[in-house]
Amino acid sequence: MKAMPEKIAALIAVTLLLIAGCASASVTVKPGDRIQAAIDAARPGDRIEVYSGTYQESLVINKPIVLKGIDSGSGLPRVETENGPAIALKADGIVLEGFWAKSASGWTEDAGILVLSNNNVIRNNMASGNGNAGMLFQECHNNTIAGNVALANSREGLSLKNCSRNILQGNQVKENKYGLKLVNSQGNEVLGNSFLQNRYEAIYMQNCQSNLIEGNYAGSNDGGLIMDTCRDNIVQKNDFVGNVKGISVSYLDVSKGIKSQGKGVVISYNSMPSEESASSNNTFYLNNLSNKNNAYDDSLDRWDNGKLGNNYSNFNDASEGCKGKKICDSEYRIPGGHSVDQFPLAAPAKIPGRSSGPGGAVLQLFQFSFLPGSEMRVNFTSPATSEVWLGVALGNQSQNDLYLGRNVTGDVVLTAPLEEGSYRLRMHDKNGTEVMSMAFRVAVPGIFASPLQVGTCEKIFVAFFGASGQTNDWIGMSRAGTSDVASRQNLMGQENGNITFSSSDGGSFEFKMFAAGASEPLASSNIVEVKATSGAKVVAEPSHVAPGGTVTITYWGAPPEGTGVIGMYGMTRPDKFDLGKRPIGSRSCGSMTWQLPYASGQYDFRMFHDDINRPLIAQSNVVTVG
Repeated sequence: MKAMPEKIAALIAVTLLLIAGCASASVTVKPGDRIQAAIDAARPGDRIEVYSGTYQESLVINKPIVLKGIDSGSGLPRVETENGPAIALKADGIVLEGFWAKSASGWTEDAGILVLSNNNVIRNNMASGNGNAGMLFQECHNNTIAGNVALANSREGLSLKNCSRNILQGNQVKENKYGLKLVNSQGNEVLGNSFLQNRYEAIYMQNCQSNLIEGNYAGSNDGGLIMDTCRDNIVQKNDFVGNVKGISVSYLDVSKGIKSQGKGVVISYNSMPSEESASSNNTFYLNNLSNKNNAYDDSLDRWDNGKLGNNYSNFNDASEGCKGKKICDSEYRIPGGHSVDQFPLAAPAKIPGRSSGPGGAVLQLFQFSFLPGSEMRVNFTSPATSEVWLGVALGNQSQNDLYLGRNVTGDVVLTAPLEEGSYRLRMHDKNGTEVMSMAFRVAVPGIFASPLQVGTCEKIFVAFFGASGQTNDWIGMSRAGTSDVASRQNLMGQENGNITFSSSDGGSFEFKMFAAGASEPLASSNIVEVKATSGAKVVAEPSHVAPGGTVTITYWGAPPEGTGVIGMYGMTRPDKFDLGKRPIGSRSCGSMTWQLPYASGQYDFRMFHDDINRPLIAQSNVVTVG
């Protein structure tokens, strides 16, 4: 009997050894190592951490492991390949996080990240510069795709084919051919993503059913949301602004011949509406639409939820009964067919950054774009009807909520998320019911000037993004290495855009973007070299204008004595018969705006050394009026 405790102890020891042998392991991969070798050697549940570096591999993950990229000082680890996908997920239950994936292959079945399995988590990855799609999901279900960046890919940023019940949340999809494409997919949730400057559609859906598209921001794309032969989808609380098309829906009943062949139908935006539009049962409401063409629907869908519809930038006039009211007096007929928004939302005159809600609730942000992790000052008024809380929301839930009370006005300071993307300030009551929300963005500002070398007084094109959105944000042009501002331009509240500068003096210049009232720049550009232009010339732009239109005259090689003049002439008129003249001043080059006559004809501009003898220095191109 005395031996029993010893046997029990030995049994416990053996059991602990067996448990230790079954526990998951953690492996580190550094530059020079092979990631695929670590994957092949791993057991289900193991964790592989990959340090910064470039790994020329085409990875296949065929077991449920955690593969995590670690920024060890030089950015995300990069997995690059010339053929096949950079990273392929072929087992269920994988976590893939923190990688830059790039595949040069242009084959339609390849991608930076290819997912062919279920129940995976793909988060905080970068898919950029891929020959086909950034991330491609095929016949997969229940995946979470969150916080990723899909940038400048040749085709889709994100692509789902025959997929269901996936969640796409908080991703940034920029400068691709298509932003997000869903084909033959159902039950997916697309929440709080940002789609910017994609060449075609931000979101394109074909033959899709029962998906939720909510809280997304799409700007500067050809289309915000395009739906082709889709049914039973819900599209709500999205901002589609600054696109050519906002929401465009087309539906063809393919229940017979075409559907039996398994082929989709390409929509025609110019088709005439049918007398009997097909009912496709999609629902659109609480969307903000401010685009060249806001809405089109040649089928029959619901454009309100029975109480609230959508806001249309082309349906806000007092004549529509919208002035000062939440819901317009008149219904809004959606172009293309027989769909009607019975409760279109008015867009009353707004204070920039200020939004109102029920019960007197108010939120005001003093800028619209914030640096990751920066302070966000918010002015608020809580409603008189209930106690409320305020937090930063991605999708339907807010985090780190602050208690605001009831019928209180004040200021609070929140912290912007660390990840770039589109978010909302969300005010809600104790039951979690949303009272109101306000969209904002988190972005790292950038600025780029081109070309890298110009002549004096030639145009320098400055592209910027991520400005704070305040009215008095500005960009200044300075000599490289100095803080002296040679010239500046106000951004007039734009967060992204393009402006032009020029310099009459040679040298090295850079451009800096400032938030209103700030002393330190948000971003600085590359260096542009300005070379002194030799010789003399005059250029008139544009070369064809309407009667009474204006042109910009740029000149080089003006006399240093400051005696020069520029005159406007009918093309065949002698030098002494000008239609008007202006002194140039002492600058060797510069520009001026000139209004052309209302009479049709051809005109030119001539630069002279002086206005006495008028020795001709240079003559412009011909400008045609009419």
